[in-house]
Amino acid sequence: MIIKKSTSLTGLLVLAVILVIFGLYNHIFLLTGIILASVYIFISGTEAIYGLFFILPFSPILKISPDGNTFFNVLIAVYILRMIFLNKKFKVSIYQLLSLLVFSIFCLVNGGDPNLNSIKILMELVIYFVLAILVMNDEKEINIRKVIMFFVMGIIFASLLGYFNNYIPGLSQYLNESSIKLDNNQVISRFSGIQNNPNFYTMDLTIAISSLLYMLSVKQSKWYDYILIMILLGFGILSLSLSFVITMLIIFSLYLIYKLTKTTWNINAIIKGIIGVSLVIFLVIQISNIPYLDIIMQRLGIDSATGKNLSQITTGRSDIWAQYLSFYFSDLRRIFFGVGLSIEQYNLEQSHNYYLELFVYLGIIGSIIYLNLLNSVFRPFKKTVKGNLICLLPLVAFVVRGFGINLMFRESFVFYLIICMIIIGNSAKANKIENKITETDIY
Repeated sequence: MIIKKSTSLTGLLVLAVILVIFGLYNHIFLLTGIILASVYIFISGTEAIYGLFFILPFSPILKISPDGNTFFNVLIAVYILRMIFLNKKFKVSIYQLLSLLVFSIFCLVNGGDPNLNSIKILMELVIYFVLAILVMNDEKEINIRKVIMFFVMGIIFASLLGYFNNYIPGLSQYLNESSIKLDNNQVISRFSGIQNNPNFYTMDLTIAISSLLYMLSVKQSKWYDYILIMILLGFGILSLSLSFVITMLIIFSLYLIYKLTKTTWNINAIIKGIIGVSLVIFLVIQISNIPYLDIIMQRLGIDSATGKNLSQITTGRSDIWAQYLSFYFSDLRRIFFGVGLSIEQYNLEQSHNYYLELFVYLGIIGSIIYLNLLNSVFRPFKKTVKGNLICLLPLVAFVVRGFGINLMFRESFVFYLIICMIIIGNSAKANKIENKITETDIY
């Protein structure tokens, strides 16, 4: 009976997404899809978080117009209201409430005369932090494998939608093609699913792949997880994202080191994994007809006899970072309090760095308040790793990618941290179960 209900709710969720896709052509379908998704959330209760992870990759098209606000925030609001008023297990600590209140007051007071944009940004931040509080306080009720699977399936379906966008009426208006120009003046398109930024797109892929690798390491995996990793890697290759490649090299290296340092490991599985990844890269390059290795070497400055400077290798990011650092240190008050949640009046480009973004917006004092809020919500220091460091893999991926991407105001930000922290919590539970089994064997 429970399985039948779960299947029916999943079917309702899929139907809602299908209607959203039809909504690209007719807004009536979009609104109907949003209503059905809201019904799914209302009925599912705590388990609605799975559906939110599935819908998250479709957020860029949950709009009436390409420049409009996403209806994904409406679904978040439905989830919050459902959990607060109808969940008997609803709980929130004084520490969490006070941390959120102090952060909100700081942002309002520190921004000078509050404008509509800064208030809107603050409201969105508060909504997502409240979501995270509700989810993390119910962490024990959440199945991490289901979270990962729903997220991965959402990414793959949204990616396929972007890949075949020419056959989807109305979708092209939501997409802005990104491209890269080679030294020989050849222009090659970069794939980003249904998002307009390959870096934001590959951030989803990065968290999903590192989460699947964690599942493989703790024996909670299925045979098809390997296939899912290959598919996600394939889409990532099409993005031509240098930061994605570098992060994947780090993550797979850490995974390999973990496997090699375990007391028991399967060399055949490792060899098969290396062959599988190599095969995916080869097939994607051949099918898409992209000179992938040439592009990566060019972006790293390896192929050029004269070499490339830091600005060229980082595609201009280092220049922006230098601009932000100069701006940040040019004013003592700015160093401690930042500029507030809106930098429109300063005519600065996007920082392409989460950590710079944090200090420029909030300053040292505001960043401490912000980090305290993160601590109250996710309680990282209360989680026990106990030597199973592989559970930190998604968090490492998150930290590494943070050096080259804006995250602070992305709706995905909180979802990434939810996955990272629930995985660490899941690792602690897995250790307890393993220890109990060991004790039983001994006695």
